Amino acid sequence: MMPNHVHILVAFRDAEQMLKQCESWKQFTARRINARLKTTGRFWQPDAFDHLVRTEEQFGYLRKYIADNPARARLAAGEFT
Repeated sequence: MMPNHVHILVAFRDAEQMLKQCESWKQFTARRINARLKTTGRFWQPDAFDHLVRTEEQFGYLRKYIADNPARARLAAGEFT
């Protein structure tokens, strides 16, 4: 089973903006998830695998990788969003 993580494919102006936005998402979601679980502390791993997509071919590959990820992890419908 795959660990708790998120795949997202979005467009940013540059790497700095991407890193800033990803950190904001991680802070926001960590607070919400911890509140719901009635826990505190770090939720996400400190480092993320963030990178810029530079070609249409890379975009297509990553799009397919994200779409196929739940099947590779053997997750049933309803076990992922």
